[in-house]
Amino acid sequence: MVKSTLMNWMSSVKALMTNVRAFLIFIALYALLLVSFYYFISTREATVWQVSVTYALLFLVPAEFFVLQATIIAFARGHEFLAKQIIADAIKLFVVTIPIIIVGAFVWWLMNKLQARFPAAPAPIVFAPTPPKPQPIHWPTLLITTLRFVLFGVALPLATIQLWIEATARDVRASVAGGAKALLSRLSNAMARAFAPDSAFVYGLGLILFVLGPYLFLFVPLAVKGNKTDFAVFVVRLLLVFIFTLIGWVVTVATLARANPNAEPVEIKAPAIVAESPA
Repeated sequence: MVKSTLMNWMSSVKALMTNVRAFLIFIALYALLLVSFYYFISTREATVWQVSVTYALLFLVPAEFFVLQATIIAFARGHEFLAKQIIADAIKLFVVTIPIIIVGAFVWWLMNKLQARFPAAPAPIVFAPTPPKPQPIHWPTLLITTLRFVLFGVALPLATIQLWIEATARDVRASVAGGAKALLSRLSNAMARAFAPDSAFVYGLGLILFVLGPYLFLFVPLAVKGNKTDFAVFVVRLLLVFIFTLIGWVVTVATLARANPNAEPVEIKAPAIVAESPA
Protein backbone atom coordinates (compact mmCIF):
# COMPACT_ATOMS: atom_id res chain seq x y z
CA MET A 1 0.00 0.00 0.00
CA VAL A 2 2.80 2.42 0.91
CA LYS A 3 4.61 1.73 -2.36
CA SER A 4 1.51 2.27 -4.52
CA THR A 5 0.58 5.42 -2.61
CA LEU A 6 4.09 6.79 -2.99
CA MET A 7 4.00 6.02 -6.72
CA ASN A 8 0.69 7.86 -7.07
CA TRP A 9 2.15 10.82 -5.20
CA MET A 10 5.25 10.89 -7.39
CA SER A 11 3.03 10.58 -10.46
CA SER A 12 1.17 13.70 -9.37
CA VAL A 13 4.46 15.53 -8.87
CA LYS A 14 5.63 14.51 -12.35
CA ALA A 15 2.30 15.48 -13.92
CA LEU A 16 2.43 18.93 -12.35
CA MET A 17 6.05 19.54 -13.31
CA THR A 18 5.53 18.48 -16.93
CA ASN A 19 2.26 20.36 -17.49
CA VAL A 20 3.63 23.85 -17.91
CA ARG A 21 0.30 25.42 -18.79
CA ALA A 22 -1.49 24.01 -15.75
CA PHE A 23 1.44 24.91 -13.50
CA LEU A 24 1.42 28.52 -14.71
CA ILE A 25 -2.33 28.72 -14.09
CA PHE A 26 -1.82 27.51 -10.52
CA ILE A 27 0.98 30.03 -10.01
CA ALA A 28 -1.23 32.86 -11.28
CA LEU A 29 -4.19 31.85 -9.09
CA TYR A 30 -2.01 31.37 -6.01
CA ALA A 31 -0.19 34.68 -6.53
CA LEU A 32 -3.53 36.47 -6.97
CA LEU A 33 -4.76 34.90 -3.73
CA LEU A 34 -1.66 36.00 -1.81
CA VAL A 35 -1.79 39.55 -3.19
CA SER A 36 -5.49 39.87 -2.35
CA PHE A 37 -4.90 38.53 1.15
CA TYR A 38 -1.99 40.94 1.66
CA TYR A 39 -4.10 43.93 0.67
CA PHE A 40 -6.92 42.67 2.87
CA ILE A 41 -4.78 42.60 6.01
CA SER A 42 -2.75 45.71 5.18
CA THR A 43 -5.51 48.10 4.05
CA ARG A 44 -6.45 50.55 6.75
CA GLU A 45 -10.11 51.45 7.17
CA ALA A 46 -9.67 55.22 7.05
CA THR A 47 -11.54 56.37 3.96
CA VAL A 48 -14.70 55.24 2.23
CA TRP A 49 -12.62 53.81 -0.60
CA GLN A 50 -10.44 51.77 1.75
CA VAL A 51 -13.46 50.43 3.59
CA SER A 52 -15.02 49.45 0.26
CA VAL A 53 -11.81 47.67 -0.78
CA THR A 54 -11.69 45.81 2.53
CA TYR A 55 -15.27 44.60 2.22
CA ALA A 56 -14.71 43.60 -1.42
CA LEU A 57 -11.61 41.60 -0.47
CA LEU A 58 -13.57 39.97 2.35
CA PHE A 59 -15.59 38.19 -0.34
CA LEU A 60 -12.87 38.04 -3.01
CA VAL A 61 -10.23 36.20 -0.96
CA PRO A 62 -12.47 33.18 -0.11
CA ALA A 63 -13.72 33.12 -3.70
CA GLU A 64 -10.15 32.99 -5.05
CA PHE A 65 -9.25 30.29 -2.54
CA PHE A 66 -12.11 27.99 -3.55
CA VAL A 67 -11.55 28.66 -7.25
CA LEU A 68 -7.94 27.51 -6.77
CA GLN A 69 -9.10 24.31 -5.03
CA ALA A 70 -11.70 23.60 -7.73
CA THR A 71 -9.04 24.10 -10.41
CA ILE A 72 -6.71 21.65 -8.65
CA ILE A 73 -9.42 18.99 -8.51
CA ALA A 74 -10.29 19.55 -12.18
CA PHE A 75 -6.60 19.15 -13.02
CA ALA A 76 -6.39 15.93 -11.01
CA ARG A 77 -9.33 14.44 -12.92
CA GLY A 78 -7.96 15.49 -16.30
CA HIS A 79 -10.86 17.84 -16.98
CA GLU A 80 -10.67 20.94 -19.09
CA PHE A 81 -10.49 24.24 -17.25
CA LEU A 82 -14.01 25.41 -18.01
CA ALA A 83 -14.71 28.64 -16.16
CA LYS A 84 -18.41 27.82 -15.65
CA GLN A 85 -17.68 24.38 -14.20
CA ILE A 86 -14.87 25.63 -11.97
CA ILE A 87 -17.06 28.39 -10.54
CA ALA A 88 -19.87 25.89 -9.92
CA ASP A 89 -17.43 23.53 -8.18
CA ALA A 90 -16.00 26.42 -6.14
CA ILE A 91 -19.50 27.19 -4.85
CA LYS A 92 -19.93 23.53 -3.86
CA LEU A 93 -16.60 23.62 -2.02
CA PHE A 94 -17.67 26.73 -0.14
CA VAL A 95 -20.98 25.14 0.91
CA VAL A 96 -19.44 21.89 2.18
CA THR A 97 -16.70 23.81 4.04
CA ILE A 98 -19.20 25.73 6.18
CA PRO A 99 -20.00 22.74 8.47
CA ILE A 100 -16.26 22.07 8.90
CA ILE A 101 -15.70 25.68 9.96
CA ILE A 102 -18.56 25.48 12.46
CA VAL A 103 -17.27 22.20 13.91
CA GLY A 104 -13.74 23.56 14.03
CA ALA A 105 -14.80 26.73 15.84
CA PHE A 106 -16.77 24.70 18.38
CA VAL A 107 -13.87 22.30 19.00
CA TRP A 108 -11.46 25.24 19.36
CA TRP A 109 -13.78 26.78 21.96
CA LEU A 110 -13.96 23.48 23.87
CA MET A 111 -10.18 23.13 23.85
CA ASN A 112 -9.77 26.67 25.17
CA LYS A 113 -12.15 25.78 28.00
CA LEU A 114 -10.18 22.59 28.66
CA GLN A 115 -6.85 24.40 28.69
CA ALA A 116 -8.23 27.01 31.10
CA ARG A 117 -8.94 24.21 33.59
CA PHE A 118 -5.29 23.12 33.57
CA PRO A 119 -3.26 26.35 33.62
CA ALA A 120 0.49 26.10 33.75
CA ALA A 121 2.10 27.48 36.87
CA PRO A 122 4.10 30.65 36.17
CA ALA A 123 7.84 30.28 36.37
CA PRO A 124 9.23 31.73 39.61
CA ILE A 125 11.36 34.84 39.38
CA VAL A 126 14.73 34.04 40.93
CA PHE A 127 17.48 36.62 41.37
CA ALA A 128 20.52 34.42 41.68
CA PRO A 129 24.00 34.31 40.15
CA THR A 130 23.25 30.89 38.68
CA PRO A 131 20.60 30.27 36.01
CA PRO A 132 17.31 28.89 37.33
CA LYS A 133 16.54 25.23 37.01
CA PRO A 134 14.45 24.22 33.96
CA GLN A 135 10.78 23.95 34.71
CA PRO A 136 9.19 20.48 34.53
CA ILE A 137 7.04 19.65 31.54
CA HIS A 138 3.43 20.70 32.02
CA TRP A 139 1.81 17.61 30.55
CA PRO A 140 -1.75 18.99 30.18
CA THR A 141 -0.44 21.89 28.07
CA LEU A 142 1.70 19.53 25.99
CA LEU A 143 -1.17 17.11 25.40
CA ILE A 144 -3.64 19.87 24.52
CA THR A 145 -1.16 21.48 22.11
CA THR A 146 -0.52 18.12 20.46
CA LEU A 147 -4.25 17.48 20.19
CA ARG A 148 -4.73 20.90 18.59
CA PHE A 149 -2.17 20.06 15.93
CA VAL A 150 -3.68 16.64 15.24
CA LEU A 151 -7.20 18.06 14.95
CA PHE A 152 -6.59 21.36 13.18
CA GLY A 153 -3.40 20.48 11.32
CA VAL A 154 -4.31 16.98 10.12
CA ALA A 155 -7.83 15.70 10.86
CA LEU A 156 -9.96 18.68 9.82
CA PRO A 157 -7.93 19.47 6.66
CA LEU A 158 -8.11 15.82 5.56
CA ALA A 159 -11.86 15.70 6.20
CA THR A 160 -12.32 18.97 4.31
CA ILE A 161 -10.36 17.78 1.28
CA GLN A 162 -12.37 14.56 1.08
CA LEU A 163 -15.63 16.53 1.30
CA TRP A 164 -14.39 18.72 -1.54
CA ILE A 165 -13.61 15.66 -3.63
CA GLU A 166 -16.96 14.07 -2.87
CA ALA A 167 -18.88 17.29 -3.60
CA THR A 168 -17.27 17.75 -7.02
CA ALA A 169 -17.54 14.09 -8.06
CA ARG A 170 -21.18 14.53 -9.12
CA ASP A 171 -23.71 17.27 -9.73
CA VAL A 172 -26.12 18.53 -7.10
CA ARG A 173 -29.04 16.43 -8.32
CA ALA A 174 -26.98 13.23 -8.18
CA SER A 175 -25.64 14.19 -4.74
CA VAL A 176 -29.10 14.30 -3.19
CA ALA A 177 -30.43 11.34 -5.15
CA GLY A 178 -31.47 8.48 -2.91
CA GLY A 179 -32.50 10.69 -0.02
CA ALA A 180 -30.84 11.43 3.29
CA LYS A 181 -29.73 7.82 3.86
CA ALA A 182 -27.70 7.70 0.65
CA LEU A 183 -26.25 11.15 1.34
CA LEU A 184 -25.17 10.17 4.84
CA SER A 185 -23.66 6.98 3.45
CA ARG A 186 -21.56 8.96 0.98
CA LEU A 187 -20.47 11.35 3.71
CA SER A 188 -19.47 8.49 6.02
CA ASN A 189 -17.48 6.90 3.19
CA ALA A 190 -15.74 10.23 2.58
CA MET A 191 -14.82 10.49 6.27
CA ALA A 192 -13.55 6.90 6.24
CA ARG A 193 -11.31 7.72 3.25
CA ALA A 194 -10.10 10.87 5.00
CA PHE A 195 -8.65 8.93 7.92
CA ALA A 196 -7.46 5.90 5.96
CA PRO A 197 -3.72 5.17 6.24
CA ASP A 198 -3.00 5.99 2.59
CA SER A 199 -4.72 9.39 2.88
CA ALA A 200 -2.76 10.19 6.04
CA PHE A 201 0.46 9.12 4.30
CA VAL A 202 -0.22 11.36 1.30
CA TYR A 203 -1.04 14.27 3.59
CA GLY A 204 2.13 13.64 5.59
CA LEU A 205 4.22 13.83 2.42
CA GLY A 206 2.44 17.03 1.53
CA LEU A 207 3.18 18.53 4.95
CA ILE A 208 6.89 18.12 4.24
CA LEU A 209 6.54 20.25 1.11
CA PHE A 210 3.99 22.91 2.05
CA VAL A 211 4.85 23.29 5.77
CA LEU A 212 8.24 21.89 6.78
CA GLY A 213 10.08 22.87 3.60
CA PRO A 214 8.88 26.50 3.61
CA TYR A 215 9.66 26.78 7.32
CA LEU A 216 13.24 25.63 6.77
CA PHE A 217 13.69 27.90 3.76
CA LEU A 218 12.42 30.93 5.64
CA PHE A 219 13.81 30.55 9.15
CA VAL A 220 17.03 28.50 8.96
CA PRO A 221 19.80 31.07 9.48
CA LEU A 222 22.40 31.61 6.77
CA ALA A 223 25.64 33.52 7.21
CA VAL A 224 25.75 36.12 4.43
CA LYS A 225 27.78 39.31 4.07
CA GLY A 226 26.49 42.55 2.64
CA ASN A 227 23.05 44.10 2.45
CA LYS A 228 22.58 43.30 -1.23
CA THR A 229 23.47 39.65 -0.73
CA ASP A 230 21.22 39.44 2.30
CA PHE A 231 18.32 40.94 0.32
CA ALA A 232 18.95 38.57 -2.61
CA VAL A 233 18.95 35.57 -0.26
CA PHE A 234 15.71 36.79 1.31
CA VAL A 235 14.06 37.08 -2.12
CA VAL A 236 15.22 33.57 -3.04
CA ARG A 237 13.83 32.28 0.26
CA LEU A 238 10.43 33.84 -0.47
CA LEU A 239 10.37 32.35 -3.97
CA LEU A 240 11.21 28.89 -2.61
CA VAL A 241 8.50 29.20 0.03
CA PHE A 242 6.00 30.25 -2.66
CA ILE A 243 6.91 27.39 -5.02
CA PHE A 244 7.15 24.60 -2.45
CA THR A 245 3.93 25.62 -0.69
CA LEU A 246 2.08 25.62 -3.99
CA ILE A 247 3.58 22.35 -5.24
CA GLY A 248 3.00 20.58 -1.94
CA TRP A 249 -0.65 21.59 -1.71
CA VAL A 250 -1.48 20.93 -5.37
CA VAL A 251 0.16 17.50 -5.32
CA THR A 252 -1.54 16.54 -2.05
CA VAL A 253 -5.05 17.49 -3.17
CA ALA A 254 -4.50 16.05 -6.66
CA THR A 255 -3.26 12.70 -5.31
CA LEU A 256 -6.19 12.39 -2.92
CA ALA A 257 -8.63 13.31 -5.71
CA ARG A 258 -7.18 10.72 -8.08
CA ALA A 259 -7.44 8.05 -5.36
CA ASN A 260 -11.17 8.70 -4.94
CA PRO A 261 -13.15 5.67 -6.13
CA ASN A 262 -15.85 7.94 -7.57
CA ALA A 263 -13.33 9.46 -9.99
CA GLU A 264 -12.30 7.39 -12.94
CA PRO A 265 -8.54 6.80 -13.14
CA VAL A 266 -7.07 9.12 -15.73
CA GLU A 267 -3.70 10.07 -17.05
CA ILE A 268 -3.25 13.73 -16.23
CA LYS A 269 -2.67 15.86 -19.28
CA ALA A 270 -2.29 19.57 -19.61
CA PRO A 271 -5.83 20.92 -19.58
CA ALA A 272 -6.71 23.55 -22.08
CA ILE A 273 -8.54 26.72 -21.19
CA VAL A 274 -11.75 26.58 -23.14
CA ALA A 275 -13.75 29.71 -23.76
CA GLU A 276 -17.40 28.70 -23.67
CA SER A 277 -19.50 30.09 -26.44
CA PRO A 278 -22.77 31.71 -25.41
CA ALA A 279 -25.84 29.53 -25.84
